[in-house]
Amino acid sequence: MISEKKSRAPYLNVWFGNFYRPAYDDQAFVAEGMELLKKLGFNSVLLDSKDWEDFRERYEGKPASQYVGMQEFMMEQIKKRGLSHTFLAIYLNADNLYPNIRFSPPVFGESVVTAKGNDGRWYRYWSEKAQETMTEHVSQLLEMYGENMTRIEVDGKEKKPLCSMWDPVVAPSFDEDGKNRYRSWLEKRYNGDIETFNRFYKTEANSFETIEPEQYWFELRYPGKNGFSEKELKDRDEKCRVWMDNQRWKSDELVLYFEAMQKKLHALDPQLYLCPDLSQWGYFLNVDGSFLTGAGLSDLWDTAVRGADFYRIAPYVDAAHFISVPVLPNGDPDCYVTACQHSMMRNMNRGRSFVGGIYWGRFVYNDLYAWISPCEAVASMAASGASGYASYGMCGLDDGGVLHRMPEAFCRSLEEGNRWWKEVVPRLGGRKAAKAAVLFPSAMALAETFDTEHNHDRRLDLLGWYKALEDWQIDVDVVDGSIFKDQTADQYEVLVLAANDCYALDPDSELEQGIAAWVKNGGMLLHGPMDLLAQASVGSRCLSHEKDAFECSGEKGMLTGTQFGSFEEENADVLAVWETDENPAIVKRTFGKGTVCEIGFFYGFEYTGRIAPHVPLTQRNNELYPLTMLKKDPVGMLLEEKFGTTLTRKKGVERAEFENGTVIVNHSSYPCRIDEPGTRYFQNPELYQDLDSKILLPHMGVFIERKV
Repeated sequence: MISEKKSRAPYLNVWFGNFYRPAYDDQAFVAEGMELLKKLGFNSVLLDSKDWEDFRERYEGKPASQYVGMQEFMMEQIKKRGLSHTFLAIYLNADNLYPNIRFSPPVFGESVVTAKGNDGRWYRYWSEKAQETMTEHVSQLLEMYGENMTRIEVDGKEKKPLCSMWDPVVAPSFDEDGKNRYRSWLEKRYNGDIETFNRFYKTEANSFETIEPEQYWFELRYPGKNGFSEKELKDRDEKCRVWMDNQRWKSDELVLYFEAMQKKLHALDPQLYLCPDLSQWGYFLNVDGSFLTGAGLSDLWDTAVRGADFYRIAPYVDAAHFISVPVLPNGDPDCYVTACQHSMMRNMNRGRSFVGGIYWGRFVYNDLYAWISPCEAVASMAASGASGYASYGMCGLDDGGVLHRMPEAFCRSLEEGNRWWKEVVPRLGGRKAAKAAVLFPSAMALAETFDTEHNHDRRLDLLGWYKALEDWQIDVDVVDGSIFKDQTADQYEVLVLAANDCYALDPDSELEQGIAAWVKNGGMLLHGPMDLLAQASVGSRCLSHEKDAFECSGEKGMLTGTQFGSFEEENADVLAVWETDENPAIVKRTFGKGTVCEIGFFYGFEYTGRIAPHVPLTQRNNELYPLTMLKKDPVGMLLEEKFGTTLTRKKGVERAEFENGTVIVNHSSYPCRIDEPGTRYFQNPELYQDLDSKILLPHMGVFIERKV
């Protein structure tokens, strides 16, 4: 449980920026804004107090700049209304909008050097001087402005939440220090074997000390290119190796950075609760700006460009957290993105309470909350087990953080959602363990950008599996491979390998052995076509197949994907065949005490399908349907066999079991029936005065407390 000490209610935080007018210089607007945030139910306000020179000048006793002076006024207004404040203290380069909307220069401590020898105006993340400069800024913020700083109680301990980074991105440095650091990293990665390196990179270096940036850094070696193509990946082209190494280095540097800063900031104040926003635009299920007319800077939204693995960072922060935006890569609203991303956060924070994250406002390139209700998103975060949440935002005009301009209906829904959160979250008790897991495709998430053909399909494969399992009312965790190394995978009965075509670029023999042992011990493994991890761990054998319809249980299903396979497994039960040649499309086989289920198409992607293809002319007038319209879903049949019970699919209905009851969220456009006994805590309870209490309205949630 995470509660804000002043209000004694669950921690609800919102970012309020003062870059732009009217918040920049209109005190009346700021006062009204604080009143609105209080009315909406927030109890903590995040101030954008990144490290700029005018803050440093203020620490020295000089007059406050317009920006800093307004933040001091904001603190007064926050305190006046019984709220508390905390700080967004540091950022990837202080602010990417300087000097257009922020007029005081950023403070770097020590910056990187570009390939042309210029100041890169970017933190040198590994620099002791840069880290000490950041620590100094936090120290001075706490000393000068810490009087009404937010205090929270986390699992019985008092803490001070601090947003200790925002959208971290590591940049290389091409001075001697930076080049030698990267060369040393390469030498370690290739176990000191320069011949192996030369073979992968198509180079003729004599030693790691002689490798030049034009050979090892992707942007210099392949100017104008971003990532790799499907063919280059299939051919194991050297471009893939260079790009993956660059991304892995960034990931390693971020882990080292957060490890170092955790020690420094905890030494500064042991009560600090480090809750950086690891991404403002979600994780993995980002929006692809190329699909949206007029979208700019979209490359910054894709976490695959940034080289960050949030699961690896998690041990070195107090809350692994990011802002979820309920939007699909093509820009369509979808609250299941938020549900899935909060499952990620829950599993990044195993064994401890965690802070959720959500984007409030008018999304820059789509009006998400014309389709999704704030109540729905709040209920989904509560279902994830989050104890509190942080959100964006108020007066972030460049990013659509415009809570102050949202329609009245939105504000009423958000106010009611926050009221419900405060009433329900303290009642839930512990979240019951999930029985199914989807393996997060770490290598693909780290390295494969939207520029790689059909990358959307593979990302949506993870989301589709999450949706499908939830529709079958099976709770699911989105996990990383560490659970097979720390002996925590045994709680699961089902494991799904989501699409991960990049696995060969970053293989893990310990993970392979762990999955094999887990299946042999009785688990059910499900995977798609040409899965290299399945091949290495449980010996799956898959041949490429032309796009086709499949037949299962007397029905024919149409598919829209781009990658298909058939299987050559001995002693396997064939559950579905390809229509044209009757080769196995879905098979099931035993592996030790467990079961391996192999599917010749990306089931998760097909499950998310929003387009029903035409029946192929070759089928004449035969009956064919998309996967989600089949009477007998092949995965549903496999799950029923595994769990030994008849499953009921409730499309669009999310369900989470807690010690003291059940949270149900209706993501569909239709009322759904809830028959569970117990006391019902509805969102917007006044709407239910004349309704059957066994009906849950669309885009809303309920907590059903069990009778003791």
